[in-house]
Amino acid sequence: MKINIHPLLSILIIFVFAFNSCKKSTLIGNDLLPNSDDLNGIYTDTLTLRTKTVTEFPLKTTTNSKFLLGTITDPVFGKSTASIFTQFQIGGQVDLGSPDSLFVDSLVLTMQYNGHYGSFTDAQNIKVYQVTQDINADSAYYSNRSFGTSVTEVGRKLNFTPDFSSTIIIVNDTIAASLRIRLSDHLGQDLLRQSKGANFASNSAFQNYFKGLLIASDSMQNGKGVMYFNLTSSTSVSKLTVYYHKPDVSALAFDFIIGTDCATFNHYTHNFISTEIQTALQSNSTSDSVVYVQSMAAVKTKITIPNLKNLGSILVNKAELEITVPAWKIDPDSVFQCPARMLCLLADSAGKNLVIPDQISANLIYGGFKETTYINGQKIYKYKFSITEHMQDLVNGSVVDYGLFLLTYPSPEIADRIILAGGNRTDELRMKINLIYTKLP
Repeated sequence: MKINIHPLLSILIIFVFAFNSCKKSTLIGNDLLPNSDDLNGIYTDTLTLRTKTVTEFPLKTTTNSKFLLGTITDPVFGKSTASIFTQFQIGGQVDLGSPDSLFVDSLVLTMQYNGHYGSFTDAQNIKVYQVTQDINADSAYYSNRSFGTSVTEVGRKLNFTPDFSSTIIIVNDTIAASLRIRLSDHLGQDLLRQSKGANFASNSAFQNYFKGLLIASDSMQNGKGVMYFNLTSSTSVSKLTVYYHKPDVSALAFDFIIGTDCATFNHYTHNFISTEIQTALQSNSTSDSVVYVQSMAAVKTKITIPNLKNLGSILVNKAELEITVPAWKIDPDSVFQCPARMLCLLADSAGKNLVIPDQISANLIYGGFKETTYINGQKIYKYKFSITEHMQDLVNGSVVDYGLFLLTYPSPEIADRIILAGGNRTDELRMKINLIYTKLP
């Protein structure tokens, strides 16, 4: 649709916008009429958009504020698994007494819950392994990075359903809702044997001796949920605790914390075999009618605008990308909910993500939040993004057009997924750009 604003209509628009000036938004919105600054503008929403589902690159997860664990078996997206690698630290020389007088009672890994995604009607299985390769606390690790581990697990939590709300009482101490996994007594006793020794002399010596743990979700299970954990913040109760006694003293404990001198990161795997995602990734079409986005470095949607130059020399007044979740793609039982927010980013020449200028502009409301609306009586979700500055850069030729990407937010540390109407459609669900521009001489 392409509209030239008639001068007589301008008077009415000025009145309406003056009356509602306190509600003025930098996003175009559903009324599709320009504000008083754009009365001489031309409106169109018919730009061709080519939309494709593409594989996401590995994402950095060492900077996560929360860490994911669990397995989701999704009828559309296949099976996705999240596991955690983490180091532990000590503050300096650890002296628990003579190693010969220390006896393990238990070794427990505690991880504080910080939300979840999906359903937990199906039980989860978690296995813990000891890391056998050096991890560098100063390094950035990505979602595909893995390290060698012990062949057999040092702990397990089988057929359990997480309790995300109940606090836990431990020896008269109440802590936040957490997952607690008992580990091998043999490992606990081995840790106690290091008391006053070289391996407990400093943090670097300790991490060289005890390289960390892999907390792994069992990929053979068919779970439907991923747990989120608070592991690294100063308020977290997450830690590794050895409970022990001496011949003359009982109920002793020592904590190995997950702190700022530790590397903690997620490892993600995805299996798209015989799913809609595999079909989309293998599609030979230049543009698809349905596209997909999944967190955890899985898949994203790529958007290109092949005919933008046909508009000629223009000044972009406003540009808004509008995407829609079709009613039949909204999960009826809310097991796999659509994300509360999404991102629209730039693509670089290698297909990686770059910040779009509108995202950091002080003059625009970037958007990307989920909105609920209705088409023909059916509930749908929409997300809208300001891409005004980016569109002007494209028109000016000041940037190379490698396309746009749609991702969930924050993609490295949530498990959300979403199905979207693509650009290759003719109905009201079509992905589109609402554009107001002025022709230049």
